[in-house]
Amino acid sequence: MAEIARTPHYDVAERSDRVEVRGVSGQDVLEALRLLDTVRDLQATQVSDKRGDLVRALMTSNISLTPPASVAQAQRLATHRDALLATPVLTYDTLQLLRGEPKESSTRTWFARRRAEHAVFAVTHNGRTLIPAFQFDQFGQPRPELQPMLDILLTSGIDGWPLWTWLTSATSLLSGQTPEAVAKTAPDRALTAATRFAVPPAA
Repeated sequence: MAEIARTPHYDVAERSDRVEVRGVSGQDVLEALRLLDTVRDLQATQVSDKRGDLVRALMTSNISLTPPASVAQAQRLATHRDALLATPVLTYDTLQLLRGEPKESSTRTWFARRRAEHAVFAVTHNGRTLIPAFQFDQFGQPRPELQPMLDILLTSGIDGWPLWTWLTSATSLLSGQTPEAVAKTAPDRALTAATRFAVPPAA
């Protein structure tokens, strides 16, 4: 028998086929289970306005109204984005320095045009525009082998963080290699993978 919890009022023990709660009545257990169902309903429905009073009561009791699965997903996403941000990233001013342009405004205009042509992309983080550096050569020019892939993916609606993730992550479509790396040596193969990713086969 494994003891799960103990308080001054009751204790809970788990047996192989049941859970025992000592120190409370069966009616109290039923009421607790009803409250649990209520909490889960609130989590699932995002809490409607008419339940405001109950929501405030639950929050005062430190009961989370966010489903645990949503919290876990957000944590995984945050961890993944942190990993991407740990790779070389440019801003308008560092891209200006790389390109050797006299004014940042000129760099912004140049980048906006290349972005419209699907030659480059960017993400927004904490209100700032961040530009993944792998897209450029040592002179600050867009890598030409990436543009066909970017065009396919951006046209299909894959942009920003999801685009950055796919281009720099190992994929089974390329036998575990990353698309941006394969594009250097086998651009046609990388483009085929991008096309398949952008438009997956019908089920």
